[in-house]
Amino acid sequence: MKVVPLAVWIAAALSGGQGEPRLEAGCARADITPAVGQSINAGKPGAGIGTPLFAKALVLSAGGTTVAVVTLDVLLLDKPLAAEIRRSVEEAAGIPGRNVMLCASHTHCSPVSTRERWHLNVPERDYVTQVVRKVTGAVVEAKGKLREARAGHGKGRAAIVVNRWIETPQGARWGVNPDGPVDDEVGVLRIDDADGRPMAALVNFAAHSSVVDWKDRVFGGDYPAFVQSVMEKVYDGRVQVHFANGASGDTKIAFLTEDGKKFAYGKYEDARRYGTVIAGEAVKVFEQIRVSAVSRLEVRTSTADIPLLPHPSAEEVQAALEAKRRKGQETYWEERVLPSLKDGTAPKTVQGEVQAIHLDDRICLCAIPGELFAGVGLRIKRGLARDGFMLLGYANGYAGYLPTDESCRRDGAMPRYEWHKFFGYPSHFAEGVEEEVVRAVTEAAGPPRPPERR
Repeated sequence: MKVVPLAVWIAAALSGGQGEPRLEAGCARADITPAVGQSINAGKPGAGIGTPLFAKALVLSAGGTTVAVVTLDVLLLDKPLAAEIRRSVEEAAGIPGRNVMLCASHTHCSPVSTRERWHLNVPERDYVTQVVRKVTGAVVEAKGKLREARAGHGKGRAAIVVNRWIETPQGARWGVNPDGPVDDEVGVLRIDDADGRPMAALVNFAAHSSVVDWKDRVFGGDYPAFVQSVMEKVYDGRVQVHFANGASGDTKIAFLTEDGKKFAYGKYEDARRYGTVIAGEAVKVFEQIRVSAVSRLEVRTSTADIPLLPHPSAEEVQAALEAKRRKGQETYWEERVLPSLKDGTAPKTVQGEVQAIHLDDRICLCAIPGELFAGVGLRIKRGLARDGFMLLGYANGYAGYLPTDESCRRDGAMPRYEWHKFFGYPSHFAEGVEEEVVRAVTEAAGPPRPPERR
């Protein structure tokens, strides 16, 4: 009788008795389009539907590790909602929460998709609960469809992006900056089944999803919706296409007024045009990708401790709170931060999760927790110098805008964004964000360190 070495037996067991461990993949989707009348982008009630919104799950398994990559047509996911989805997926699908990657497309025509602001009305709370259930169901369904697969990666370009901040001696000014940094790379992950039939694609592109004028209050996925739907039509619905935004904190689609001096905001036909341009490039890349076997999946995470500017005093915030109450204005931020300022427990940093999914040593999907400026994203790509690297923004628990250190130095105590107030941070991010994000990404997405000699 032939004796099978233990290592070979274990590998065969992990791969279902087929010899070497192999990649398996499955995909599914859920419609998460809200009802007309719910709040759009945390503002006024929505008045119509421009495109359906989806949550799409891609489950991958190899060598005893299973991961779920979920893309959602929403603005963002705050930390409480991301944690809730992960717990639900782990309980229902048996996939560890740390192995679940959640990527928002950042469409500005989005329904409310946060748990953090507890004064949301009942329909909004109910909608968020439905998102948790539907994402969980999509992951369970995708896992149930696992079959042998191959993976590959490719890159193209779509030169339709422009920087949206102009640096002046008086500070940063919102506007069209053709000389500012942009990342116009179209990254594509391709998944085929064992018979060579394409199953899924993940398209990665870095530009704000804000072509459509959200003041029209029409729900929809903006240009990413058309990146996905156009590409899916090319393949007659046989390929599930995902979209993940990139390092686009300071970049937009170059949809401009006729004189080219200002940003334009349009209708869904405008979003369709730009989404089709990206989809066309993605199809070209997809068709040239050569897939191959994957025997190992690895998930690595790290934490970025994002520094904050010095806090305002409790007295300053108390005065602002009283003034807003007299005027009948919203006081969410003041009420949120005042107790910690009074008792001295206000945090000096905000933690952001960086998560990387490695497919062997060829492909790496790296998720960052917010709106990374393009200059930092380009620096990361140059530093890692990996062909199969994709940087996925607005992922997992949103931490905020992640600017360059240079922009922090220029802004000083007057940051160009005040989104820290939406999430109740006591102050805005300070210089040091860039270095901390680069460190955390390098730790999670870089090559594994060799074991120490003893």
